[in-house]
Amino acid sequence: MNDIIYLRKGNDLIEMTEEPYEYERLLQEKLAEYPRLLAGGQLSDSGVDRWALIAREQAVPDKRGGGERWSADHLFVDQDAVPTIVEVKRSDNTEIRRKIVGQMLDYVAHASMFWDAETLRERFVETCDERDISAEETLVALLGEEDTDGFFDDVEKNLRSKQIRLVFVADEVPSELKRVVEFLNETMRDVEVLAIEVVQFASDEETVFVPRLYGQTEEAKASSSTSRTGADFIATEAEMFEDLDRKVRTAEITEAEYRAFVDLYEFSNEIGDHVDISGVKNARVKVEVRAHQGDHSGRPSVFTANVTGKVKVWPARTPLDDENPEESPVSWDPAAFDTFLERFQSLDGVPSGEPRAPFSVLTRGDNLEAFKEMVEEFVEHCRDSAAQ
Repeated sequence: MNDIIYLRKGNDLIEMTEEPYEYERLLQEKLAEYPRLLAGGQLSDSGVDRWALIAREQAVPDKRGGGERWSADHLFVDQDAVPTIVEVKRSDNTEIRRKIVGQMLDYVAHASMFWDAETLRERFVETCDERDISAEETLVALLGEEDTDGFFDDVEKNLRSKQIRLVFVADEVPSELKRVVEFLNETMRDVEVLAIEVVQFASDEETVFVPRLYGQTEEAKASSSTSRTGADFIATEAEMFEDLDRKVRTAEITEAEYRAFVDLYEFSNEIGDHVDISGVKNARVKVEVRAHQGDHSGRPSVFTANVTGKVKVWPARTPLDDENPEESPVSWDPAAFDTFLERFQSLDGVPSGEPRAPFSVLTRGDNLEAFKEMVEEFVEHCRDSAAQ
C-alpha cells in the first residue's frame, strides 16, 4: 500500500505518505501510550470509548498459581470492565497469518480461568507507577465516576463468564486474518474478536495514525455480548428503584440499607445542582455542586454512594495550591473540606483516616442524619464563598 493523506495546516496542505513501523515495539509503545488507537472511536456505537492499560507483557499461567507460560503483548480494560487482550504484529511477521490466532486462543482459554481481581489490580497499580500517573485518577477517568470500588471484581466476573475481547493489531491486516476474525466473531457469543490496522502517515514534521477496524460485522454485533449498549446498566430513576427492590428481595441489601439509600437520594435531589444515577450496575448516587467544582476540569462530586459498595466524600479532583490561594480553581476554603472530612471520619464505623466507608455505615444510629448535616454545611460554605 502507498496511500497518501493530506493534512491542512493553516493555509497549507501537507502531503503525508504511509510509513511502515521500523520495529514492532514502536507500534506496541504507541498503543500503550494512546489506547484510543484501539479502533479510534469506531467501537463507540457499542458503547466502548474509553480504555486503560493494565499491563504490557502480561503473564498468562497455564494453571492456578502457576508462573508465566505465555505473555500477552498488552492487557487493556474498557469502561465496562471487559478485559481486552491485544497482540501486536507487523505485517511482514509470518506469525500474523497462522500462529498468532492459536496463540490468542491459548491466552483467552487460560486467562479466563486463572487471572484474578487482586493480581490484575496489582499489575495495574505497578503499570501506573511505572508511567508516573495516578492509578485512582486513571480509573476515575476510565469509568467517568469517582466510585471505583469493586471495578476489578467486575473484571474477574467478566473473565469467568468469558466476556472478553481479543484484538489483533498490525500496520496492515492480511485478508486471511480478516476472514478468520470475522468467522470467530460471528460464531463466538461471549468473546469478541477484532483486528485493527494502525496505519502511520508521516511528513517531515508531522505524524498521523489512522486506525481501521475489521471483524465487527452485523452478524457479530448481534451475537456478541461484550458489545452491549448497557442492558445491565441503570439509566433511569425507575430502573434504580427496580434494582433496589430486587436487591431487597434477594437479600443483597437489608431493609435498613434500602431506606437509608432512598432517604439519601431524596436529600441529594434537594441539595445538589446535578444528581447522577446512570451508567452503573447498582443503585448509586453521585452529587455535584457547581460551587464545589469551581474551575476544575472534570466534574468532581461532593459525595458518592453505592448501595452495595461505599459512601465516599470528595475534594475537588486536583490539589489546591495552599501557597498561592489566589490561583486556586475554587473559591471555598480548603480548611472547610478538612473539617468535612474529619466529621465524616468521626462517624461510627468509618475506618480511621479514610474518605470512604461501607454504605451500611449510614444505617448505624444517627449516622445518616449526621452525614446529611455535615454535607449541607459544607455545601453552604461552598455556595457562600462562590457568591462573594
